[in-house]
Amino acid sequence: MNDEKPKFIKLCSDATFKYLWKNAKTRKWFVEIIKNKTGIDLSNYEFIDNECNTGTIIKDQRNDLVLSDFKDNVVIIEMNSSYSDSEERKNRYYLFRRAGNNYLVGKDYTKEKHSTLIAFNNYIRNGIDDAKVLNSWFGVHDLGIKYNDIEMYEIFLPNFYKMCYYNSNKIDKRLWMFGAETYDEMKKNITDKDDLYIVEELERLGMNNEFIDEYDYEIVKNKLINSYKIEGKAEGITIGEKSKQIEIAKKSLEQDIDTNTISVITGLSIEEINNLKD
Repeated sequence: MNDEKPKFIKLCSDATFKYLWKNAKTRKWFVEIIKNKTGIDLSNYEFIDNECNTGTIIKDQRNDLVLSDFKDNVVIIEMNSSYSDSEERKNRYYLFRRAGNNYLVGKDYTKEKHSTLIAFNNYIRNGIDDAKVLNSWFGVHDLGIKYNDIEMYEIFLPNFYKMCYYNSNKIDKRLWMFGAETYDEMKKNITDKDDLYIVEELERLGMNNEFIDEYDYEIVKNKLINSYKIEGKAEGITIGEKSKQIEIAKKSLEQDIDTNTISVITGLSIEEINNLKD
């Protein structure tokens, strides 16, 4: 008899989110959260290209999901594990690029295309400690000019972890689950059958070696990236032996991480990293 326990899989993970979105039943669970918090119903949206590429070998941006209703709306969904100025800029840059692409593809400049970024943030940002959901508008704030075709919703997950579970509504309880640390913690609190199904699916993923490899690599990658800051200049760090540096660089290239970031993470030169592409 196999007594092996499933590895604990967190909901606030890129790998988990992408996997669960592929399943119609678990996707509906996320769709209900997003509709409640943003008013956007993604029931009839379909997955489209998740890359915005300038033509270089390494992709400029890679976001978790890009969805479209194939009419006038595009929605980008991003799961952010930690905060950095560069990540904030990356998300907004991608949103503006996607909005511009809508016009290029549509060729109709008289009809407004709408692009929305929904960010699940697994951090609390300074200055807005108590915020649970923020809706940002883009434009020229000094003049009060608002671009109605671009907006961004930020859902700050840690502020749902702090709430009283039993006094919360159905959707807030779901967002509380993103901060749970064990399956037992989830099962002890939740009673909704759809929420329980999510836990069961996470347990199944926790026994799937192929998924676990992807999940673990994401955690390692995030820890490496979080070990340095890029605030106008890059600071290199040393990562073990040369063979380990090369191994990390190869896996990072597979994930389309840009060459400069890989150089900072591993300490390898740009030339050495470029040689690994051949």
